[in-house]
Amino acid sequence: MKRTRRDLLRGVAGIAGFAASPAFLRGPLGDAAETDSRLFPLGVASGDPSASGFALWTRLAPYPLQGGGLGRRVVPVRWTVSADPLFARELQSGTVLAVPENGHAVRVVVDGLEPDRFYWYRFSALGETSRVGRTKTFPGIGSPARRMRFALTSCQHYEAGFYTAWRDLCRQEAVDFVFHVGDYIYEDGPTRTPIAPGRVHNSSELRTVPDYRNRYALYKLDDDLKAAHARYPFIVTWDDHEVDNNYAGPYPEDNQSLDAFAERRANAYRVYYESMPLRPAQAPGPTGMTLYRKLSFGDLADILALDTRQFRTDQPCGDLFGSTDPLSEPLGRALGRPLLCGDDLTAPDATMTGAAQQAWLFDQLSFSRAKWNLIAQQVMMMRWDLGSVTRPVLGASLENLYNVDAWDGYPVQRDRILRFLADRRPSNPVVLTGDIHSSWAANLLADFDDPASDAVAAEFVGTSISSAFGDDYARIAESTLPFNRHIRWFDGLHRGYTLLEATADRCVGEHRGVDNVVDPDSGVSALSAFVVRDGFNQPGRGPEALERV
Repeated sequence: MKRTRRDLLRGVAGIAGFAASPAFLRGPLGDAAETDSRLFPLGVASGDPSASGFALWTRLAPYPLQGGGLGRRVVPVRWTVSADPLFARELQSGTVLAVPENGHAVRVVVDGLEPDRFYWYRFSALGETSRVGRTKTFPGIGSPARRMRFALTSCQHYEAGFYTAWRDLCRQEAVDFVFHVGDYIYEDGPTRTPIAPGRVHNSSELRTVPDYRNRYALYKLDDDLKAAHARYPFIVTWDDHEVDNNYAGPYPEDNQSLDAFAERRANAYRVYYESMPLRPAQAPGPTGMTLYRKLSFGDLADILALDTRQFRTDQPCGDLFGSTDPLSEPLGRALGRPLLCGDDLTAPDATMTGAAQQAWLFDQLSFSRAKWNLIAQQVMMMRWDLGSVTRPVLGASLENLYNVDAWDGYPVQRDRILRFLADRRPSNPVVLTGDIHSSWAANLLADFDDPASDAVAAEFVGTSISSAFGDDYARIAESTLPFNRHIRWFDGLHRGYTLLEATADRCVGEHRGVDNVVDPDSGVSALSAFVVRDGFNQPGRGPEALERV
């Protein structure tokens, strides 16, 4: 198997019943206090809201960790949408079949509702009823929208900690939706020493449809995650761990054959779709899924969800770290792997998105009339030169040592995107990122080699819900900041999420951190906040997009 990015950092550093009760009204965690019925233990979810509707999801699984427990049975499921949490005024209802071919998951697309308002929903089957979910439609496309508030989330390794961040998010008021940018599950087997007591993966590394179904069930049984799904609509995209760590397009991390990995990837994509509140347009086909898409929040924001895994070319440098500096050769020998990659880092055809998705992105930005253009994707777009961490080993800093699983491994395409942003100046682009289990705020410059060039976008990187980063890695990352002046802030010590609010004149991102991720009753507090002001990316405005609040 390939060595992970953290291997290099170590080397560098070491040199059952439901009641439709008023509980939902008593407080933000009223829904989490409900008891799920035996038939609906995985809760409910809504997603991909529009001005007139949304997708609804649940799964019938009386034995959720043993494949579901319904065998070959086909079960009619009734769904209901109401204007109130007590279902005194039901608006729409219908019946859909839960079938064994998709693990008895249920998906309903609701349409014909009013924009910009809350709705409540539930499911019933075989004499049992699910918990109540709450969701919300978006303002109409192009219609005035005064404010949008949402959470940026990612990376929720079950064994690494409790989902205290989800509990804190459920206490927030006036949140319109949650954006999850990947690593909803982790595909590895149980660790020898789980970090969080009692939280252990339920199988060896995932490869088959039953494997993936049971792993999603394990994660969705968490009460805090269920509460968040029941309280807010989710917009989701994936990263690598929904399939295989650091995979790239058709290429696995480990030594699987391409044919074996193609089967595994198809299994993972199938179960991802089964498990998420997505619309049928995202259903997997013979060649994959079209997960990149646009959602519009009135005239205030266009939300562009990207997929930087399915269509990417293989990472250079064995998907670990790479440098163009000859001084990397002795360090590579000390670490037992080459770091000098030469022209691999500037391969002109290397791509994160594929040509079709890039063209789609440019079209959406070109024709957007929204005040804010939010680009939600997986891995850090900012340049992060790690060369300074080699000074204790080499007595000097390398030039250009990069994490090649992020956009630093695909600099030609990144430059193409940044040039587009510099030339076309779409209104207020803000990049939203996960993956790296830490919080960052950075200016994306027209030219990273010229620190005085214009900021053409801002980037908020949200930390993980629970996945570890590590104190040693945090100290290493902190030491690189003086060599990366466009990075305004970093925190690697806390798990949590980022809460963002956009209005006509500004977008504010507040990074929130859990005090102790292995304590389910831990406190959560604000770590930092940055504001991005309307018009920051106009020509001549300079290199600063972000202001510390």
